[in-house]
Amino acid sequence: MQDTVVCPACEMENAYFDGVVFVCPDCDHKWSLDSDENPIVGEAGKYSEFDELAELKVPFFLLEHGKLYDCKIRHTQGVEESSIIPLAFKNGRNLQFIMGDARKLNQQNPRFVQEIIRMDYEYILYDGVRADYPDEYSALTYECATREDGVLIDTQNFEHFDFRRTDVL
Repeated sequence: MQDTVVCPACEMENAYFDGVVFVCPDCDHKWSLDSDENPIVGEAGKYSEFDELAELKVPFFLLEHGKLYDCKIRHTQGVEESSIIPLAFKNGRNLQFIMGDARKLNQQNPRFVQEIIRMDYEYILYDGVRADYPDEYSALTYECATREDGVLIDTQNFEHFDFRRTDVL
């Protein structure tokens, strides 16, 4: 069962975390984890693992920005091989964007990939990829946080691990 979040403004129980801030669809109130307003979270009694890691001020590790890495992804369908390119990092937080299936996207249009690599965190966050590029590029751009065990975890709690840097695109 999915966690419910109680809005501190109207006290309705269907607020949600959109990956950036908490949003109440009933009263349109928005608040962040950094605010003094603490959401009340339902049955699980805590945020997702990603939400907890995102609150950290320093990442556990950094992959080199703009470089290609082969890796594995653990998700609801199991484990698969993939490739990522680390994109922008958020200063003072354990947050960064990555491009998934990066080798394939680079083969399709290397110019798009190079342009996305140059984007800053805020630009990506506020739909810079979605606004400027085909849907496939925005759909494969994920916000992640690092774990102490060398894993990147994204907003859906999918795990990216076993990173091997490669220069072959």
